[in-house]
Amino acid sequence: MKNIIDNSIRVTLIIAFYALFSCANTQQTQAESRNAEAYNHRGNAHADKGQFDQAISEYDKALKINPRYAEVYYNRGYAYTSKGKYDNAIRDFNKALEINPKYAKTYHVRGIAYASKGQYDQAISDYTKALEINPQDAIPYFNRGIAYYFRKEYGKSWENVKKAQSLGYQIDPKFLDELRKASGRQN
Repeated sequence: MKNIIDNSIRVTLIIAFYALFSCANTQQTQAESRNAEAYNHRGNAHADKGQFDQAISEYDKALKINPRYAEVYYNRGYAYTSKGKYDNAIRDFNKALEINPKYAKTYHVRGIAYASKGQYDQAISDYTKALEINPQDAIPYFNRGIAYYFRKEYGKSWENVKKAQSLGYQIDPKFLDELRKASGRQN
C-alpha cells in the first residue's frame, strides 16, 4: 500500500512540475514576443526618421529574440534598400518570404531592390507575384511598368501604367513624357 501511495505522490509531483514548467515557459515566450515587438516598433520609429542604421540595430535585436518574425525581416530589408544595400535587403526579403510566402509587399519591395540593381527580369517577376496576391495594389503595376520601360518593352510599360492609373495611382508626368518619347505613342 505504501508503494502505491509513494508512486501516486511521485506521479502527482511530476505532473505538477511539468505544469509549472510549461506555464513558466509560456510566460517567458510571451514576454520575449513582446520584447521582439518592442524592438520592431523602435526600429520602425528610427526608419520613419531616416535613421536606418539605428533601425537595423533594433531589428537585429528583435530577430535575436524571434528569428521567425517575418515582418522584422521585411522591415530590415526595407531599411537596407533605403541605404542602397540591395544584396542585404534581398537576403532579408528572401527570409521573410520563406517564413510567410503570402507577404505581398515583400515581393514588391524585393522587386524594387532587384530593379535598383538593374535586374529587371527578377523585378518584374516579383511585382507580378505581389499582384497575384494583391491585384488591387496600384504601385506594383507602376513599378512593373518602369521595369518594362527600362527593358524597352514600351507596350507592356503602357499596359502597367494604365492599370496603375485605373486604380487611382498618380503617375509622374515626367515619366509619362519619357515613355511617350521612347514609345512614339501618346498613351
